[in-house]
Amino acid sequence: FITMNPATKGYGGRQKLPDNLKQLFRPIAMSVPDNELIAEVMMFAEGFSFAPKLAQKVVALFVLSRQLLSLQQHYNWGLRELKPILNLAGRLLQDTKASREEPLTETDESVLLLKAVRMNVISKVTF
Repeated sequence: FITMNPATKGYGGRQKLPDNLKQLFRPIAMSVPDNELIAEVMMFAEGFSFAPKLAQKVVALFVLSRQLLSLQQHYNWGLRELKPILNLAGRLLQDTKASREEPLTETDESVLLLKAVRMNVISKVTF
């Protein structure tokens, strides 16, 4: 099993695989992951009650950021950046649930998710 990054302008110093080596490997197709579904499942696993709505909103934020912000090398609006935000939001949720007796509302969970986004993204955007 072998994976290779494409030999294009974005990947400096890469070369195409010679034809004699290409014959030894069978190509496979890959698909783009469903970030919204992944975010929803991670949020449910972290304890969020309103995960479907919040996952839709945070993924929409990432899609809009990718489309509207200028291209910078330190910007990453993919799944790799989304996962730490959801993990931090889960930790904030658990800490908040431990200190409160009543259940959290959708607004409470939204605020915690927004705090996690702000804590992770602000330093990258203001670089």
